[in-house]
Amino acid sequence: MAKNLEILCPCCESTLVVDPVSGEVLLHKAKPAGPGKTFEAMVSQLAASKSEMEKKFDRNIESQKDRGRILEERFREALERADKDDKPPVNPFDLD
Repeated sequence: MAKNLEILCPCCESTLVVDPVSGEVLLHKAKPAGPGKTFEAMVSQLAASKSEMEKKFDRNIESQKDRGRILEERFREALERADKDDKPPVNPFDLD
């Protein structure tokens, strides 16, 4: 008689007991819940993550302000170069 297989689920870490002949799941043992966090610890962790997200948001806003200014400067420089270069672009049909 074949022995039942015990398989550990990689996703939820529960244990499955499977019949090797029929392939049926005979037993499902859920992973026991670990010690829970205290309410105060969860609130402090939430406050810390909130302040970190606010800092990231402020940095992103500042970088976007600078980005607009830098793009505007690059655009002006490109316009000046285009105004200085009066030579028309080469037409590929003229090369024949």
